[in-house]
Amino acid sequence: MALKEMIATKFDLKMLSKNPRQKSALLINPPVYDTQYWAEWSQPYGILRIGALLKKHHYKRIELFDFMETDETGKVHRHKINPEESYEERDNPTKPIRPYEITKNGEVLELYKYHFGKTWPEFGAWLQEQGLTAKNPPDEIYISAIMSYWWESARDLILRLRRRFGQKSTIILGGIYPTLVPEHAAEHTAADIVVAGEVEEANGLWTDLSFYRRAPQYAIVTPSRGCPFSCAYCASKTLNGGKQVVRYRPVDDIIAEMKYKYETYGIRDFAFYADFLLWRFEENFMKVLERIVREKLPFRLYAPEGLDVSLLSRSQKLVDLLKRANFQKIYLPCESIDDQLLRSMDRRHVRLEHLVRAAKMCEKAGFRLRNLEVNSFLLYGLPGEKIGHVVKTIIFVSEIVGSIIPMLFTPVPSTAIYNRYFSYFQKQGWDRDLHMLNGKLYPFLKMNEGSISDYVDLQRLMFMLNSHYRSKSFQLFGDTLVSTSFRENLNNGFSAVVDKYKQIGFLKPTEVLKDKEATTPEEET
Repeated sequence: MALKEMIATKFDLKMLSKNPRQKSALLINPPVYDTQYWAEWSQPYGILRIGALLKKHHYKRIELFDFMETDETGKVHRHKINPEESYEERDNPTKPIRPYEITKNGEVLELYKYHFGKTWPEFGAWLQEQGLTAKNPPDEIYISAIMSYWWESARDLILRLRRRFGQKSTIILGGIYPTLVPEHAAEHTAADIVVAGEVEEANGLWTDLSFYRRAPQYAIVTPSRGCPFSCAYCASKTLNGGKQVVRYRPVDDIIAEMKYKYETYGIRDFAFYADFLLWRFEENFMKVLERIVREKLPFRLYAPEGLDVSLLSRSQKLVDLLKRANFQKIYLPCESIDDQLLRSMDRRHVRLEHLVRAAKMCEKAGFRLRNLEVNSFLLYGLPGEKIGHVVKTIIFVSEIVGSIIPMLFTPVPSTAIYNRYFSYFQKQGWDRDLHMLNGKLYPFLKMNEGSISDYVDLQRLMFMLNSHYRSKSFQLFGDTLVSTSFRENLNNGFSAVVDKYKQIGFLKPTEVLKDKEATTPEEET
């Protein structure tokens, strides 16, 4: 079949054969291949809405296998794997296991790659337990692939399914990865149908958590879809069919979904995922918050993707409502304090003053700064960035907010930045090896001024400034004598004394340090 024939830009269940009431379907959230992974808020809400859609059409049997389902402690299994090695047939990596080697100017950074999530043997045993064999295959298999740099696990999963079921099952691959690069997905996976874009009939459906044997401890709610802006690093426009329109769900429907999940599964923790949560907030999101407050609903709320500071900073009433509705944490994007860099990313609607005002408003509402209640995303690893500018941004965010969330930049296919540097990616072969665009592998390292040590030090600096003692982080520009003395010692020549003492070597066996030669750094200054 030609690649274009495999790609469905407007997928509909009517495209498939047989009566739904006679069909079985298998839903799968694949494992993750990466150097790091955070399991928090990782519920596969796309595939769970597809499950709800299949139920709506009365499928005879629907099963879910979520490789990334966490255990009782909120963690997922991990084991090391080899870069560039396929696991379509083998369960374990070839020994010895090799790391990625990131190199620049003679420096080498070794990063191990991991398989995160349930193992291939666990998956095979589960299929057997469900009676899903070559003689009894599911009619359809739906797979949701998220990050484009995680594409390899989707490839391996589909090839394994092909070995088990042959061509008896129709494999449908959807999600962010095939939407952004449908031709890549069609060429490099063995899916029958590659869904590029939304499944419109599933958009307004609630995620169906009944497929889990153990009820999840939280739920993801998507109040809206779409974004009015087109930032150079964001793929929202592509993911929403080229539209720059925000579509908000009815407030009653959002509240009803949350109530149902609380009453049915005992869920109190809800994470709002939306491209632009605060769009026209007075008529949309504030109405949701007001209902939660008025009805005294016992929820704990989060917005892990962040709240746009240009809108948040407009309304103290909105920020107060976030607190009254029991928002647990606030995430404020601050990609950089470099205005020129922000303009190059088409972030023209956001200014630095918005972050400062939003942080102050959060504090006024009762959220505590400097102790992880209010956090700020900091984007680095961007093409052409200056280390000095990143350091200034780190210091500024630490001073204003007190908690930094480091985010290494990943060039996302279909975005303006990806297209701007496509020829560079093509020369490296990364237009095929999309996993090499993972920000954790520093794809722009060789064209930026910073060394490997510089980028590692940036992370050290952020983690150091995030360190807490007695519920607060240290404030570099604070009013205490310690803060004042710290700043003074950076500028009073004390660094020269430190440098002098760093040059001292070991005593030779015949040497004795005389008392009169001994001085203290304090005496020297």
